Amino acid sequence: MNAISEVSHQVNSVNLYTQVEFQHLREWHESGVDAEITYLNVKSLEGTTPYEYLIYSPKISRRNDGRLRDGDLKKYRHIEHGGWWCSGIDPLDGYNPMMWGCFKPDKPRRDTRKESLRERTKIHKHIKYEHPYKEPTKAFSLQVPQRIWEKIAGNCGIAIAPEDIQNPQGFWRWVWKNNVPIVIVEGAKKAACLLSAGYCAIAIPGINAGYRLPKDDDGNTIGKPFLIPNLKHFATTNRRIDVCFDRDRKPETVKNVRTAIKRMGKLLAMEGCEVRVIDLPGPEKGVDDFVVAQGGDAFDELYDKSDTLDIWQVRLFTLLNYQQALECDRAFLGQIQIPDTERLIVLKSAKGTGKTEWLTGEVAKAHENNRRVLIITHRIQLGEALCDRFGVNYVTEVRDSGTGDFLGYGVCIDSLHHQSQARFNPNDWYNDKVIIDECDQVFWHLLNSGTEVQKRRVSVLKNLKSLIQNVLSSPHGKIYLASADVSDCDVDYVLSLAGEIKVKPFVIRNNYQPKSGNCYTYSGSNPQDLIAALDKAIPEGGHHLLCCSAQKAKSKWGTQVLEERFRRKFPDLKILRIDSESVSDPSHPAFGCIAHLNEILVKYDLVIASPSLETGVSIDIKGHFSAVWGIFQGVQSANSVRQMLARLRETVDRHIWVRSSGIGLVGNGSTSVGVLLASQHAAAKANITLLSQADNADYSIDENFQPESLQTWAKRACVINAQMRCYREFVLQGLEEDGYRVIDADKVPDEECCGVYDSVKAASKELYLEECQAIASSETISDTEFKKLQDKKAKTKTERHQERKALLKERYGVEVTSGLVEKDDAGWYPQLRLHYFLTIGREQLIERDRKRAKSQIEAGESAVWKPDFNRGQLLPAVLILEELNIRYFLTPGIMFRGSDVELQNLKALAVKHRYFIRDYLGVSVSEGLSAIAIAQKLLSKLGLGLTYVGRLGARGERERVYEFIPPKDGRSEVYAKWQNHVVTEASRGVVGVH
Repeated sequence: MNAISEVSHQVNSVNLYTQVEFQHLREWHESGVDAEITYLNVKSLEGTTPYEYLIYSPKISRRNDGRLRDGDLKKYRHIEHGGWWCSGIDPLDGYNPMMWGCFKPDKPRRDTRKESLRERTKIHKHIKYEHPYKEPTKAFSLQVPQRIWEKIAGNCGIAIAPEDIQNPQGFWRWVWKNNVPIVIVEGAKKAACLLSAGYCAIAIPGINAGYRLPKDDDGNTIGKPFLIPNLKHFATTNRRIDVCFDRDRKPETVKNVRTAIKRMGKLLAMEGCEVRVIDLPGPEKGVDDFVVAQGGDAFDELYDKSDTLDIWQVRLFTLLNYQQALECDRAFLGQIQIPDTERLIVLKSAKGTGKTEWLTGEVAKAHENNRRVLIITHRIQLGEALCDRFGVNYVTEVRDSGTGDFLGYGVCIDSLHHQSQARFNPNDWYNDKVIIDECDQVFWHLLNSGTEVQKRRVSVLKNLKSLIQNVLSSPHGKIYLASADVSDCDVDYVLSLAGEIKVKPFVIRNNYQPKSGNCYTYSGSNPQDLIAALDKAIPEGGHHLLCCSAQKAKSKWGTQVLEERFRRKFPDLKILRIDSESVSDPSHPAFGCIAHLNEILVKYDLVIASPSLETGVSIDIKGHFSAVWGIFQGVQSANSVRQMLARLRETVDRHIWVRSSGIGLVGNGSTSVGVLLASQHAAAKANITLLSQADNADYSIDENFQPESLQTWAKRACVINAQMRCYREFVLQGLEEDGYRVIDADKVPDEECCGVYDSVKAASKELYLEECQAIASSETISDTEFKKLQDKKAKTKTERHQERKALLKERYGVEVTSGLVEKDDAGWYPQLRLHYFLTIGREQLIERDRKRAKSQIEAGESAVWKPDFNRGQLLPAVLILEELNIRYFLTPGIMFRGSDVELQNLKALAVKHRYFIRDYLGVSVSEGLSAIAIAQKLLSKLGLGLTYVGRLGARGERERVYEFIPPKDGRSEVYAKWQNHVVTEASRGVVGVH
């Protein structure tokens, strides 16, 4: 009682508190609320007094004598036992005290809405807070003493002017006028706690109370949601508003809270606010409990690290919130028993905790019961390695093996169609087990990969759906989803494919988080400091694993270039390069090494690996590698980076350089599921309409093909797009979650990194030139030999060069030179193709798009995968360029100035149609760009541009002048070849101009 007495003395030394008042004061004090805030906003009520605060609405039906009806009297009789009342000020009424508020009765009434549930569970639900009957809810803007006001002003760095202090409207008018950041919480006591901690906080009485959904008398929504007035008052442009609601573990409550945050957050964002979300980490439920338990500094850290609304929504797609059936905290999973009745088993466990070993046991159990096992992966090498550990044939071994597919087999998801080597038929699998390891990556590969799966994606999607339904509908069939990063998105996807088959996921969550050691991060625009540090570490002894995100000779920081560079610097160093080319080259030491890494890697001092070593392998060597190094240029997902660094299970230092932003956005680059889907639907409809009008034919497609798959694609695309925009941030946050201690590496002295970049550049230039020349001078092969090479899995370097030369010859129709190889690597082909069909090949465009569309529609039996279908059509892009009159700017001899009418018209049209330009051309246009800049961005899609020729005009009015100079890059020879051949689909699925 001493603490309460001391607090009460601070408020008013002459005030005498009753026992009930002390009880109420203690409650607020124990929630971390400053005593003066409590005194200004809270009062104890008892007897009939609470009726004056709660039952005042003119909408309340009364008897003729003005007395409340018996039903209402009975309903509210409990308030006479007393409780505390809290209200604040009304920003819409001159910042005067507000009549509306909340009352917390000492003896709450039962919630009759929960009556049926209560009867079943014997749990009595009560209504904790009462609000004025039949009055719309409002937001709490509590009264704030000057001492707290000054604390908040100091915290946010916004000064209090003398006139603000003297103004009777006080604190909240200052908040409104100065765009002071606001935190929105659920409940007045939580807002009071944050005000006490130095944050401007507004409370709403429930998660959905910040906005209204217009409804008719039957409860049907009849309009768009809108913010409640006294919250909208503070929703001013550029104001930061954080939403911090309670943490809950009930899946249904979690879902409802997130929906409320999304709705209110979107409405705030539409008003121009910078909306962020603070997720409480637990175990405390409310922010007041968190501040009291963890301290104000802990909340400061949460506030500083809060996510923007977009990023927060994206992160939701990466979480697993399904209720776990089994929860453990094990460094190694070991034995886990699963009831035989469970059909969908979901395993989430950190990297290196024995997921594969546990799955090996599940495979053995299946074989003991004469059940086959289907192992589905997204990479051939990964599938082969898993099958080796499971004792099951990979699909390529089935025919030559004595056991065939008797025990099942492993297969890359690309091959889930009848034309593949697997001759896959989903009806062959019933009462069997299906294992999808690294399921998150398998599903993303299926939905977005541009590899072989693209040709048969619709068939694969149909077969996967049938497979899941066959297995889950059978008495003994089981599906396993396993990954360190498995999420609701993956589970939702499988359940949606299951359709009407009702299955409850059996979720196993291993909460063990290994201590992964130190991870040193190197800054700079390129990884030269990291390479310099590795240069210094190599002579000191030990062995090193270097992970790269690229492999081609063209990439300065890829596996091939770095191998060459380190060989030159350290001639005696034993180096092994592991990438997609080396592991499939029979003449290379890395050929087939993925399945035997632990035996092979110990023979080398430096191992340089591409994403071929990203997932599904475990390097269990102890005491060999001194450190793991990583160069990540933004072409892998953030999760893939973490996966790659974790392949070595031993806790040794990691050293990484990560690009600040990634490359390769999905779809139109949006982080909104709705925007991504709307873009694909609109593009597909437009493509079909344009083709139908131009060709006078009916292009009937299944407009609703597997919406569940498209929805999952959009969710995953949002995650990828968000990660690419904040690539380094996502990678480092993920590594911290994996247990790494992320440390900024010391700056490498200039003299130590001097020459690193030049040596890498020199190695890259020489290596790439050799490759281009080797391709150009390689043997010309026949069409039949070309087809065989394309189908061949293991290829020597000579065979790869022959295959590339044949591809270029078919693509361009001209002699293959080293210069042509370079231009093709630089993305020349799509530029030429668009320019060709915009100009001399315009008459062929309809036929070209028609054949591609017809081929996809026939292959999918009237169904198409919209992202693939839309990527394959060129007509909309050409029509947009024609609408913009872009061909006018390809006229030689004309001088162009930014003030020209034609350029100004171009800008006006481009800004007006900027969303179409973004979706169909991948070009971002904004009002802030000059007309010349917009023209140059559009022309760059054709591999062309305007050349600066000087400045003309009177002094003070001089303008930059540009001219189009036709390029002498060999495209006219290519166009001549294309003109001589009608664009047709070649037998190997390649179009002359596709």
